[in-house]
Amino acid sequence: MEDYVIIVNRIEELQLTQDRTELELILDRAKRTIVGGQDVILVRQNRNGQQEKFQTISSEQDFEEYRKQVLRFL
Repeated sequence: MEDYVIIVNRIEELQLTQDRTELELILDRAKRTIVGGQDVILVRQNRNGQQEKFQTISSEQDFEEYRKQVLRFL
């Protein structure tokens, strides 16, 4: 298994459209990655398609905090 990359721009779009199903799919994959001993990497994609890494989540506790933050307003 390898690290899982989450493009936060996509997460923000899904939050705006309130697509809880797709958000849950992404978050479930991320959790399986962490349970499997790998990291979840949060990146922001700019208009040129370049991705900038800004956070790495490696523990289940940190991931649960991120998950709560993502789902807070749904």
